[in-house]
Formats: sequence, C-alpha cells, structure tokens
Amino acid sequence: MPIGEKLAAVMTACRYMAKDGRNDFQKYDYTTAASMFGKINEALTAQKLFTEVKAELVESRDVTTSKGNIEKFVVMKVIVTIHDADDPQQFVTFEGYGSGQDAGDKAIMKSNTAALKYAYIGGLCIAMADDPESDSGTSAYQPARHNSQPRQSQPPKQNSAAEYKCERCGAPISSKVADYSVQKFGKNLCYNCQKQN
Repeated sequence: MPIGEKLAAVMTACRYMAKDGRNDFQKYDYTTAASMFGKINEALTAQKLFTEVKAELVESRDVTTSKGNIEKFVVMKVIVTIHDADDPQQFVTFEGYGSGQDAGDKAIMKSNTAALKYAYIGGLCIAMADDPESDSGTSAYQPARHNSQPRQSQPPKQNSAAEYKCERCGAPISSKVADYSVQKFGKNLCYNCQKQN
C-alpha cells in the first residue's frame, strides 16, 4: 500500500481531538499530550508507520513577569518524518513550532511538546475541539501587552487562550504566543502564520 493511502487512514483515525485536560490556573481546557500522542501512535503503528522527530532550539531568553520574576522563554521547532516500515524509501515530513515559559527547568519541555502537537495538527489535518471562526471571546479580545519592567500595580487577570486571535487566520492563540508574535512581527499571529511572514 502506498504511504499516501496509509496516511489517509491515519488522518481518518485522528481526524478529531477532544479537550480532555483543564488548566485551572488560567481557566481553559486543552487536549493533553498523552491523549493526542497515544491516539496518533496507535493509528500510525496500525499502518506500519513510524516517526523520527528532530528538535531545534529557535529562541531562548529570560523574560520578566508582571510580578517581577525572571522566567525562561523558549521557542522550539520540531521536524517530524513519518517512515513506512514496509517501504523505507517512502516517507513524509512536516514541522511545527511551539513556545514555553517556566520559572524552573521546564520551558524547553513545554515548548517541545507544543511544537510536536502543532506539527501533528497541521501535518495530519487534525480538527481540535475549538473553532477558530467562532465569535465566542471576540468581544473580550485585548492586544498583548509588552512591558519588560515589573508593574507597580496589581497584575491583570490572566486571559484564556480563546481571548487572543491570530490577525491573519483567526485561530485562537495563547497570551504567550501573542506576546512573542507582537514583539517579533508587530501583530498577533499563530505559529503557522508566523512561519509565512
């Protein structure tokens, strides 16, 4: 069977991912890496496909939070190559970007997991539980704020990922992605649209 037919079967099996996790601190639901990668792995191995993943560090810097704490901000790129075990000459490659921020040592792990999620979402055309064309949260949209100095007043309420939208395609983005995008490109862009700039 050609790899295209095998991938079509994988895409059918992974066409939709439900949100099965909850971030209580920032009050939003998300699809856990465990459920996403478990479902993808099951679909790939059923077709005798296996993956090779290469990660690249795109950016790493210290940032100051609104409370004046220093955290590490990291952007990673992953390149996913899916190989056919039945025919090693057949393979496909796609990539994804992800960012992560942490006060400890988990910024790289967070950004790498996000990048891998986005690579699979784009490469396998996976529908997520949220709709980027939905009007919910539009009225609550606020542009990302940029201030490297600690604030003297109370920090603003944490915004959920749905309150930030990509200005090009309308996809929901997190406040961290919005901050990075505005700093780098002057407007709110999702990772896919950032790659096209």
